[in-house]
Amino acid sequence: MSKEVSELRIAEINVREIAQEFRKLISEIDSILSQREEARDNLIKSGRDIIKMSGWTINALHRGLIEEARAYIKEMDRLVRSFIELASSDSFLRESGFVYNVLSEYVEAKVFYSIVVEGRVPSHHELGVHEVPYLQGIGDVLGELRRLALDLMRVDRLRDAELILELMEALYYEMRALEYPDALIPGVKHKVDVARRLIDDTKSLLLSIKARKRC
Repeated sequence: MSKEVSELRIAEINVREIAQEFRKLISEIDSILSQREEARDNLIKSGRDIIKMSGWTINALHRGLIEEARAYIKEMDRLVRSFIELASSDSFLRESGFVYNVLSEYVEAKVFYSIVVEGRVPSHHELGVHEVPYLQGIGDVLGELRRLALDLMRVDRLRDAELILELMEALYYEMRALEYPDALIPGVKHKVDVARRLIDDTKSLLLSIKARKRC
């Protein structure tokens, strides 16, 4: 090793010139990071509002307050458009876990609203979101559908509860077909596994209630 080093030919190094060029490079990077930090702070503030409004929308739907939920959806749509525009200005932020989390909350509320009020499931194209937060949000919707099914059972609307359960199963089976590693669709497989248990528990409860009613 010492012989190799002794024979190493080092290029002529102008430390002052390298330092000057590196200072310019660091200044450029500092400017980028400063803008990114400002954008991130704005995203966090906006994201909190979106997550909060998502929760309000879902709670309003469970309470049967459709007009209230519609008003939240309208405001959330506006916030999400600005959120996506800001996130899209920087690829580092656009693909971040925080952005995905906020958008998955939006998807959850929007899809649950569309199911309850319009009887349909909007696509990720329609919602204007990436596939990953869309799938994450759909996974969470399955939990809200179970909650809805339980509420329907409590008021003896068993046929409606059964319909919601059928929808849960239909969405679950399509989601289960996505056999990709967690690195590509983070958190989705876990949500699908949880959904299977929720479906089984809901089905068991529904069958038990129907059996008691026949007695």
